[in-house]
Amino acid sequence: MKKKIILLSSVLFLCSALASCGGNSSKIILRIGFWPQSGEVKDVAMYQKWAADFEKDFPQYSIKPAPYEYSPETVGSKAQGGQLPDVFQTWVTEPETLKNSGFIRPITKALEERGWDKVMDQGMKEALTFENEIYAIPRDGYGLGLLINKRILGENDLLPQNEDGTYSLYKEDGMPAYPTTFEEIYEMSKAISENDSASGFLMYTTNKNGGWVFSNIAWNFGSTLEKKADGKVVADFNEDSTVKALTWLQNMAKDGCLFPGNGIVYNDWYSKIGSKVAMAVVGSDVLQEAKLQGKVDMGDLAFVPMPTGDGTHHYSLYGGTPFVFSKNTSDEKVDGILEFFNYIGRSPEVSDINFEAKKTGYETAKAKGQPILPTIMPWSGEEYLAKAKALEDSYINVNMEDYSPFFDTIQANKKTEEPYCAQDMYKALDEVIQALIDKPFTASPKALLETATASFQKTLDASLGQ
Repeated sequence: MKKKIILLSSVLFLCSALASCGGNSSKIILRIGFWPQSGEVKDVAMYQKWAADFEKDFPQYSIKPAPYEYSPETVGSKAQGGQLPDVFQTWVTEPETLKNSGFIRPITKALEERGWDKVMDQGMKEALTFENEIYAIPRDGYGLGLLINKRILGENDLLPQNEDGTYSLYKEDGMPAYPTTFEEIYEMSKAISENDSASGFLMYTTNKNGGWVFSNIAWNFGSTLEKKADGKVVADFNEDSTVKALTWLQNMAKDGCLFPGNGIVYNDWYSKIGSKVAMAVVGSDVLQEAKLQGKVDMGDLAFVPMPTGDGTHHYSLYGGTPFVFSKNTSDEKVDGILEFFNYIGRSPEVSDINFEAKKTGYETAKAKGQPILPTIMPWSGEEYLAKAKALEDSYINVNMEDYSPFFDTIQANKKTEEPYCAQDMYKALDEVIQALIDKPFTASPKALLETATASFQKTLDASLGQ
């Protein structure tokens, strides 16, 4: 009897000890891949506060930071090794590939239960839906536009000067002085190069960045790049409009209008736009990096719509950063993560918790000295949009006269990325751009595009089983 009492006491003691150590064995662990890196001190502190508030209200869950920066080169090995977080960020072109590889799961039912499927931006929803299942939710959206250094253009007599010495985006008659066509970009860039003061335009050439930007340029010359014909997806790079777009780039290269080099990556604009480059195509979601990374005065810059090539097409490539859920993430975890989105200001809910988190995000950005600009919101709920826009407007800290040309027109101009094998398409177009810039005086735009079309068609056929 004494032995039994001793054994029972030992069991009770062990249970008590486990409980005093946190009792996490019974909690549902949510591994968060979009957690900020340790060097981002203010952001980490913000997320820690959000996690603590969430765990207080939902004690069945425990938030575990698992920072993961998405890469096509690492996602496969991490998935196979069970090392993917429960939720992580990727590019809007990637969920279909991740779905086909068996790395992520659908979340349609959880979104429908909350009504989130009905208030997601329609274009974004279509980009994240495959075989009638939604595989991601958007964090935010972006549109490509033309970033210009007003000071460089003005010093080359390409923009009117104001009485205070700054430069205006508009002529006396109220018409844009900034370039609205690619021909005007060429003319301005040529004038700058002749003055030997800077390069007119920065064209990316590697890491699929060149193909990404060129796809938007080609659209604005009237191109389609991909189309459906006879029940299959067809690469369509070699149509006349795409040849015209590439010929424009060839003329830019031949006449010294481009920043020199054939290894230009996207992030190069940060350091170049301040003094070395007058114009670059940039996503609206990274404009703050001009100051944070490039140390450029935001007042020297302006952001305007993508120019047209043919006078008719005015598209701005529209993409974003979606959250995806690993294949083995349970329904219970998906529910917990979606609830956590309220606590970080990333849900479409019109709730005090969601909007207080948004406010905290703006306050943290402000404390870091970050420029705060408008965002392209990925949710369409009327009440939500009105409240989110009012909050955003109260924190914007740039001169909107310089940035409204883009943000006032983006909703009418946005066009989602090509739906099939977009990253492979960008890689194929990168190679075209590299070959063109290598030999601008002898390269044949039509021949380069015909070769790329044939190559990309094989990729489409293999990927889509055509």
